[in-house]
Amino acid sequence: MPSKMKGFTLVEMLVVVLIIGILLGITLLSPITGSIHKTVQDQSARLEVLFSQVRDKALLENVEYGFSVQADGSYQWWLMPLESREWVMLNESPLQSYKLPSSLSLWLEVAEEVTDPGDDEEFEGPVVVFYSDRQATPFKLHIEPIDDPKQSVVLVTDGLSDVEVTR
Repeated sequence: MPSKMKGFTLVEMLVVVLIIGILLGITLLSPITGSIHKTVQDQSARLEVLFSQVRDKALLENVEYGFSVQADGSYQWWLMPLESREWVMLNESPLQSYKLPSSLSLWLEVAEEVTDPGDDEEFEGPVVVFYSDRQATPFKLHIEPIDDPKQSVVLVTDGLSDVEVTR
């Protein structure tokens, strides 16, 4: 009568090592591939909240706020006080100038035109205006990863409704 062997065969051990390797590969690579998606989502969520706050502030303070995009991937917030009627760039948190990470590009569509931040214009002020009656200039703001345009996000409003994030 043959004696019963104890332990695992080489094939069984290799299968276990293969399964562990696959699981480690999946868990280690998922944060790398998801990081650009997370960055885009974080930036779009940040802007969505700021747009909502600015609409509310414009209504409560009875002033107009503005938003513009620059060629270097940054954006600025503007204020038009009632007494001066000239745009003033804001530097207070959270409405100070902000530059997106270099892995993202930012461009703005307003009133059927694409506003390229690289255009040399003499006008210094906002392209999008948030009025004191909660209306705004209709726009589409595109946040796009430079390496993967399929991951892009668009913040859009018709001027009357709140800004929404779409893909």
